[in-house]
Amino acid sequence: MDTHFADLLPVMTEQLNAGGEVRFRPRGASMLPFLKEGRDEVVLTAPPERLKKGDIPFYRRDDGAFVLHRVVGLERSGSYTLCGDNQYARERGVRRDQIIAVTKAVYRKGRYLPASSVGYRLWGALWPPVKLAVSLPKRVYHKLERIFCK
Repeated sequence: MDTHFADLLPVMTEQLNAGGEVRFRPRGASMLPFLKEGRDEVVLTAPPERLKKGDIPFYRRDDGAFVLHRVVGLERSGSYTLCGDNQYARERGVRRDQIIAVTKAVYRKGRYLPASSVGYRLWGALWPPVKLAVSLPKRVYHKLERIFCK
């Protein structure tokens, strides 16, 4: 995936800078259950000056990896905290210069869902606490298991 995007990055950037859009099918499981590999597509556009919580930017890590994760926090430094919907580890310190594009809409199960829609925004607001509530008992159980069942 990374080599593919690295080769396409100049064309993508040119398209986005001209006010266009880029559409592709994301790979991986980090954004499940919102985005599923092989089923869903994202529509990217040039990022605004400042992202908001719930936005899904397409960015490049310092190690060269391309990632599509949700903004879960805004840092005082102006950087972002991002996390995949199917992940618990937060990635802090993502800088504005790493952001290539932002998700304008998704085709989820074939249905067009703009980022401005209530459903899209509601998912971004409600999923993180639901994910925590579902995972917390499991995480506590495993921690207790490690302590008492050595």
